[in-house]
Amino acid sequence: MARQEDRKQQTRERLLTAARQLFVSRGFDETSFDDIARAAGVARQTAFNHFPRKDDFVTAWVAERRAAMQSAMAAYDAGPSARRASAAARLLVIMRVMADDYEQRRDEGRVFIAAWVRSGGPIVEEPVAAHLFAGVVRDGQRDGEFVDDIDPKTAGDVIRAVYLDVLWRWAGPQNKVPVGGLFEALTAHLQPVLTGLCVEADRLGLRRSIDFVRSLELTRLAAPGAEPPPE
Repeated sequence: MARQEDRKQQTRERLLTAARQLFVSRGFDETSFDDIARAAGVARQTAFNHFPRKDDFVTAWVAERRAAMQSAMAAYDAGPSARRASAAARLLVIMRVMADDYEQRRDEGRVFIAAWVRSGGPIVEEPVAAHLFAGVVRDGQRDGEFVDDIDPKTAGDVIRAVYLDVLWRWAGPQNKVPVGGLFEALTAHLQPVLTGLCVEADRLGLRRSIDFVRSLELTRLAAPGAEPPPE
């Protein structure tokens, strides 16, 4: 049974890899199930068994990105820097992790994000990122860093909306965003939100938090010993 499950997982991964390569080289709309099955070396019905709709390849890819983000954040959270960093810095670290992941697969990211938005993914799927952002806002309110008269869930929804808007614009083929520009765009759009969330005293440290997170790279974020922003 275990061997059979391993084979199924290997077949699924081959199909997703084939779809990833074809979507980038040919385009999402121009790639058929037959193309994907042929490239993966499996029967057309086998491809349907694993991914009943072409949009399911997109859903699986987005799930991979979430898993990569959660893994990187878990590694970062295990270090001493995460325990000493401000809530604003943590929100920016999350943005940096996600931005770096997309930047490492620019062409792929643009194709899949465009397909995900067209399929209605941001609307029909569970807003995982919003829940994560809301949790950080609650922590910031508990520690006196964020004002307490803003609903954390609403703040999480707003931050997610900012993130998705910037990501969608980055994915658009008409937008010539320079390499490394995704995090800068996220920071620029998130800064007014963070300014509104921070209590007056912590607004002074917001720029230091931005500069600190800007200096990091994804590989460093995953290292437990990353230094926190200066007080």
